[in-house]
Amino acid sequence: MDGKRMYSLIEKMNFVRVSGTPEEAKVADILRAECAAFGLKAEIDEFTTQDGEVARTFLEVLEPYRKTYEAKAYRRSASLEATAEMEYAEDALPVNLLDAKGKIIYINTPVGKKNYEQLIKAEPACVIAGDGDMLDHLDEIDLQPGMLRPVFTDPFDKRLCVVTVRKRDLYEMIVKGASKARVEVESRDFENTSRNVTAFIPGTKRPEEIIAFTAHMDSTQFSHGCYDNAAGSAILMELARHYMLNPPERSLRFIWTGSEERGLLGSKHFVAANEDEVKKTRLCINCDLAGSPAGHEFAIVTGPKELTDHIDMLMKEEGYAVETRTDTYSSDCIPFADSGVPAVSIGRFGTPGMSYIHSRRDVIDYVCAPSLEKTGRIVLLFAERMNRAACLPFERKIPDDIRKKVDEYLSKKGV
Repeated sequence: MDGKRMYSLIEKMNFVRVSGTPEEAKVADILRAECAAFGLKAEIDEFTTQDGEVARTFLEVLEPYRKTYEAKAYRRSASLEATAEMEYAEDALPVNLLDAKGKIIYINTPVGKKNYEQLIKAEPACVIAGDGDMLDHLDEIDLQPGMLRPVFTDPFDKRLCVVTVRKRDLYEMIVKGASKARVEVESRDFENTSRNVTAFIPGTKRPEEIIAFTAHMDSTQFSHGCYDNAAGSAILMELARHYMLNPPERSLRFIWTGSEERGLLGSKHFVAANEDEVKKTRLCINCDLAGSPAGHEFAIVTGPKELTDHIDMLMKEEGYAVETRTDTYSSDCIPFADSGVPAVSIGRFGTPGMSYIHSRRDVIDYVCAPSLEKTGRIVLLFAERMNRAACLPFERKIPDDIRKKVDEYLSKKGV
């Protein structure tokens, strides 16, 4: 595992590459060409995603003071023109929302799948949520607009209008008791095209058993996504290079996913489109977050506890300090686990204040080659044990307690 070579690939990926954009298509071409350079044929698999854009957002508090605030509506918000009473609805709990109908409410939390149904039942005219930190330097931090994803809007006939403001502005509204406002939002929905990059190396001894490797190649808006997750993509590339030189005993599937940041859309697409292959897949190894000089390694198993124990013992035997636990992990491991495939997410959690994600601060300055190489060697160590195992030391199953967590993560009905 060559850290300098991985760092070099991150340099090529060092730009914003949001789902469905030409930049995401560009990085897919970069990864396919990188595979071709060492003789691995990779394919680009396109799929359709739901998206939206906001042409205009206007927010002015009218009473008891008058002020216009910087604001951005969530993509896929309902368009709106409204002058209405305002109410502070705190954490948007049911009691907070008893008198929300027709009002512009402002809340402490983002709008997402956990509170969307409760909010839409309350029928506010508009929801205002905060972003960032009260102490942010405005010239350093962008106002993130958020998105109403189809996974939680599709069950409802109506669509909320959700507007984001900076936390310091939300705080001012709370302190000053904002009670009336004017909101205008012009929004539209559309479809776009995202893509995965996939490659396959057949096994020499047990080709019917497949190990899948995943890492997402997209970034969030404003972010160059070097730590999250060009680094994981580079580790996957280095693994693919290794196995082209050292043919594996089990078959290996490499998937650089698109649209992970939009709700794991690339991995969901792959699993749905390749049911027969997924049935033969015994394990998913997911690489997400790596390269931070300050931090610690982790291995999170979304599967049987015996696999967690195996990894914990393996890392201790080999002298690697790795935080191991059995849990869900918000990344491309989830669709595989949902299909019954045990998954392990391996990476490096950066120390807070010295590592950044989902903002313009996630740049190449905060990753380094030695750290990339260390995490890469840990992934390869585990992958080799699984590749060469006479019998995999775990069952292909998802325990009931982890299955429940996966179902909760995916917001399945009845959970």
